[in-house]
Amino acid sequence: MTTPRRPSRLTAVSLALGLSVSALALPALADGNRDKVIAITTQALKANGAKDVVLGAVSGDDARFSIADVKVVSEAEGKTGTLTVGTTTYVNAVPTADGGYTADEIALDRLAFTADDAKVTANRAVLTKYVGQAPARIKPGNISGEKLERAEITGISIAADDGKIVPIASLTVTAADYLGDMPRKGSVDLKGLVVPFDPADPDLAQARALGYDKVSLDVSFSSTWDDKTGRVEIPALTIGAADMGTLKLAVTLGGLTPAVVAELRKAEDDQAKQMELLQSLSVEKLSLRWDDASLAGRILAAQAKEQGTDAKTYAKQLKLMLPPLLSMIGNKDFEKKVASAAGAFLEAPKSLTVSANPKQPLPFAQIMGAAMMAPQSLPTVLGAEVSAND
Repeated sequence: MTTPRRPSRLTAVSLALGLSVSALALPALADGNRDKVIAITTQALKANGAKDVVLGAVSGDDARFSIADVKVVSEAEGKTGTLTVGTTTYVNAVPTADGGYTADEIALDRLAFTADDAKVTANRAVLTKYVGQAPARIKPGNISGEKLERAEITGISIAADDGKIVPIASLTVTAADYLGDMPRKGSVDLKGLVVPFDPADPDLAQARALGYDKVSLDVSFSSTWDDKTGRVEIPALTIGAADMGTLKLAVTLGGLTPAVVAELRKAEDDQAKQMELLQSLSVEKLSLRWDDASLAGRILAAQAKEQGTDAKTYAKQLKLMLPPLLSMIGNKDFEKKVASAAGAFLEAPKSLTVSANPKQPLPFAQIMGAAMMAPQSLPTVLGAEVSAND
């Protein structure tokens, strides 16, 4: 569950792909649902900043219709972007009483979005159970209001102006159990994001020295929101890198009530106010886990080689150095926990977990206060634990 905010450039590109399904134009001259829906989406696109819309042949009936060769030119923050779609197909699209429309499915084939500094293409995008806003309610740059059950984009390719290409196999988003336009349940699943390591980039020299010529990422996220208690549970935010390892975050927060969400929306352009509101949230549980898949072993082997020794001996040397290095924390009990877990991980890199289980929910303001005034007390306040290879 997330609150809307001004999208980044990459998010805006992705949004353009998604909004394109509600961005096609056709003169509203007929009384059928097909032509009414297309008229609504035309007005919606213009309300969101479209400057020019061109489309090809329209075929099909109210139950299922397609539009070929769509071209949409838009402007945002002084920059121009062009979206083209080979074919867009609507299934059971009907107008709603409030001036918007719904569709069981909207499928787009052969998409391309071109801006001054990047080009994004995709083989196919499919939205399921889509609800579009009435044009009169749309505010340019604000993505709140739309609803869907599922969005899936496949065969994505991102090309920067320097010629570098980043492929993404698929991106899937789900949302369910809405309160207004806020989903109580949601997930994001990104697969096959491949970033090549440029041999000429000095910042990537160390990664290439470890034997990597690219990073292949899979990212998944799920969350649930209880609007009555304000509790947000994120059981897993997982980032997995092939031949490197997997980072997994799990967190339970409290205090995100509908009233707080509404205030965050009002403060969309006021970061100071948003930070003030976020300080009222509380941490109930938190854990961060790393499962190694050779990255730690490669780093140890490389550093051991530089020291003229083997990885096993070097790991033992590092283990002996941990207690004096950790003494700066100023919390003896926590220092022992970290030294024990880190030492075990160095000798056999499998997994390393840091968790926080406070006795009662801790407001962010209290955590920040402890961090500034008495940082050595923070592990105790949070009920922090560290474990390895479990």
